[in-house]
Amino acid sequence: MNVSVTPRYDRIVSLVFVVIIGLAVIFLIDVNPNILRARLGGDLPIITVSWLLIASLVMITSAGADLLARSHPQMQTRALPVLNLGFVAFELAPAFWILPSFSVVSSFAFFRLFNNLLPGTAFVFALGAAGGLLLLVLTAQHYALERDTTRSQQARLLLQIVAFLLAFGIFCAIFFARLRTVYAAPLIGASATALAYALFQLSPRRGQFGMALLVGLILAETIWALNYWATTFLLGGLVLLIIFYVLVSLLQHHMEGTLQRRLLVEYSLVGSGVLVAVAAVTLL
Repeated sequence: MNVSVTPRYDRIVSLVFVVIIGLAVIFLIDVNPNILRARLGGDLPIITVSWLLIASLVMITSAGADLLARSHPQMQTRALPVLNLGFVAFELAPAFWILPSFSVVSSFAFFRLFNNLLPGTAFVFALGAAGGLLLLVLTAQHYALERDTTRSQQARLLLQIVAFLLAFGIFCAIFFARLRTVYAAPLIGASATALAYALFQLSPRRGQFGMALLVGLILAETIWALNYWATTFLLGGLVLLIIFYVLVSLLQHHMEGTLQRRLLVEYSLVGSGVLVAVAAVTLL
């Protein structure tokens, strides 16, 4: 008999409120982009205090997600990485940090692009998206660990959908910045690797990290070509998302031993068709 464990909503909601309040403060600071900026010189990207504060929120979110994941009974039987400080050792669950962290970063980075066009609305949407996605991810990660196959599969499907939404948001933000390839490629590659690894962890198999690195490498190479393409950041982000989706889907089937020629043809046709459609819209 499968016994379901209720998520710790008290902890989840508390963490979500902390993130929302933190993002609200960051957006208020970000109203004046000309203050608290660090120019590193040369053609290096400008660093604002907002991103330093976002990094702090990511650390808080990761710590909260780690505690929530490790408190689940099913995690007691898993071999987790251990951080040994000499005098004390901690078990960590880094795979459960990724989607919660990207819920914060991607929401902030994407809706921040619309600050000039819709200042008040973008602020509200960013807070709503970050809070809603974080609540959804933390709850779904809990149910993804359940022994109940039906509930676990539903939670994993939800996490996959959220991961693709987060990927689109972060890809759009990076493409919008129009950074040189030497900066854009590592950012795209690292984001794609992390998100792919989070998706592969939903059905643990050997070689997950290597496959995730492959996805990141291909996306990093793709941004090099896209930097020569005069298109909007939404279409650029969509192209990167399509390639990311096709790669992750095919590699998931490969690791699970279910990859067939029919699936390979279907994903190739769907991906190629959408890419052609996006290119045609750009040329109109």
